Amino acid sequence: MTRTRVTEDLFRVEENEVIHAPTNARWTAYPGRPVPANYSAGMLGSVLPNGDEYWREDVEPIALKFLAERPMASEQP
Repeated sequence: MTRTRVTEDLFRVEENEVIHAPTNARWTAYPGRPVPANYSAGMLGSVLPNGDEYWREDVEPIALKFLAERPMASEQP
């Protein structure tokens, strides 16, 4: 299997969640916290219908970076 290159434009950043759009993998954090409280793999590690294959170890570092950079991620409630 060939890994598909992961780029930052493949992610959606929401208030407390980062979503890898091609696989629907999600990292969700509590408000004011920079680390994920919940993770859903979506289709990570599977071959997608278009032939792309994304691996967690390639996708997760970018998702965690975005999660930590969201506004108010470092503020404690």
